[in-house]
Amino acid sequence: MTASISLTTYIAEWLTTFKETTVKQSTYDRLLTSARALEEYDISNKPIGEITCVDIQRYVNDLTKRGYSLTTIKKQMRIVTAPLKQASALHIIPADPGVGIRLPSRYNVLKPERLIEAYNDKEQTALLDVLSRGQRKGYPAIALMIETGLRVGEVLALRWQDVQLSRKRINVRNTVVRLANKKQSFVQDSVKSESSRRSVPLTPTAICLLEDLFVTKRSEWVFTNSDGERLSYEALRYQTRKACTEAGIEYRGEHVFRHTFATNCYHRGIDVKILSRLLGHADVNITYNLYIHLYGDGFDEMYDALVGTV
Repeated sequence: MTASISLTTYIAEWLTTFKETTVKQSTYDRLLTSARALEEYDISNKPIGEITCVDIQRYVNDLTKRGYSLTTIKKQMRIVTAPLKQASALHIIPADPGVGIRLPSRYNVLKPERLIEAYNDKEQTALLDVLSRGQRKGYPAIALMIETGLRVGEVLALRWQDVQLSRKRINVRNTVVRLANKKQSFVQDSVKSESSRRSVPLTPTAICLLEDLFVTKRSEWVFTNSDGERLSYEALRYQTRKACTEAGIEYRGEHVFRHTFATNCYHRGIDVKILSRLLGHADVNITYNLYIHLYGDGFDEMYDALVGTV
């Protein structure tokens, strides 16, 4: 392999050689998506030996001007810089051109980061009333997400062997992964991260929900379709839309149930450290940064501490 090959060609080789068997299938799928999105830019056809820091910076600047979010810009920058760093380490190119690249400031990003949304008490009451009627197979799954904060993939991957009703807990060990480039999904024998592997306590409401399902269980899976097969993402999304329509509330995706759970925990006075463990975050700072709008900047606590010392 020489420095005269195009960036697109090298990335394809890099993905196959260094990534396909060393990362999770979901991670590899995201990398493929980023690589394909890169193809419409001029830098993709440039020989890797001629790419400079300026070329990459111009690519990042172009993404910024086109209005992409900061998260997307970071992903697209990495699909360029990571393979070139590898090429430099292998002495295919003389130096790593990714050194010194600057991401745009948040003030210059046209598309703001997605706000964390949750259903308020009134919306939850309306939705839970619809879900309690159990007209569709996915309704209990939605209710369990609101009650436990489980991710969509974690709920869909639940087997009855993961449920310990006598101990009032669920053991989260697997997740359903969707591969956009292969248009398929499968149960991954691991979760998003090591911290995601956890035991989640069940509330009395969650226990009643699962007990009702257990009486009529027809499969190893907790949530199934009419044929007893594992409930799919597509089916759950369709049923969630239906439930929201029936409840007269806006459909905001399935991840909103996790945010709703977190918001409910905050209003119950649950500490951010406990919430972080419940959600399976790798670091409490992740939880705090996501829900800083709930926990605030700590001004009141600082004020009380100062006044208390006077």
